[in-house]
Amino acid sequence: MSSAATSRLVVGDRFRDFAEAVGAETFSGLARSLDAGDLDALQGPVRVVTGQGVGEFEVSYLRDAITRRQLDEHVVLVHSTGEPARRQELHKAREDNVLVAGLTQIDDSTYEAQLRLHDHNELLVDVQDRVHVQGMVAVEAARQMFLAVIERYFTARWPQQRYYIVLNSMNTTFSNFLFPVGAVLRLTLDESDLSEPSRLTIRTTVEVEQAGRVAAGVTIDAAAFAPGLLEDKELRRAKSAVASAVDAALATG
Repeated sequence: MSSAATSRLVVGDRFRDFAEAVGAETFSGLARSLDAGDLDALQGPVRVVTGQGVGEFEVSYLRDAITRRQLDEHVVLVHSTGEPARRQELHKAREDNVLVAGLTQIDDSTYEAQLRLHDHNELLVDVQDRVHVQGMVAVEAARQMFLAVIERYFTARWPQQRYYIVLNSMNTTFSNFLFPVGAVLRLTLDESDLSEPSRLTIRTTVEVEQAGRVAAGVTIDAAAFAPGLLEDKELRRAKSAVASAVDAALATG
């Protein structure tokens, strides 16, 4: 990082290829530079903007390193992200895998959030060896956005019930590459029927927008069922699947 720079981008280590391609920093690279005193001669101020893979945990470390080197007036971290969606809204057990943050209702049919991509997200840990982020991240982000909106703004009207949400279809169109920097998740409510609390039907379109362009659009058609409506059918289908699998194995054995 040179003293001539006025702004830089730092991303998670998982996005090393992206950082090298665009001249950005990785979290570990910036941390090493700070700890080694490589930035002590900066005249600044240099604004360091955080991209994907750099969360509050990493930002706290960088801020401490900046303070230790007495660079608070020279290196300014710019980190803005909303509160991650809650576990009960996303049906996710690990915070690493939460892709939705700062969920907000814009109007009666529009909801927005920020894409939040942890460096150890389940979709990245196997392989992330391209400059762009793989398309499955956009698909999963759209799915999580749908769940978060449905749980927070729709099924929450009946707090005594814990709904089962069943996806009927997800149709995805990719328009542009998605990169590991800030992106907006925008959900538009296309159609809904909430007249029967035991069975809600909802159709939405979720767009993943970055730098003013839509990277992906996902149309989701789903239903939310009150407890008790699906268990019997699910159990019957499960038993049928087991019987079919056993019969097929015996026939080929």
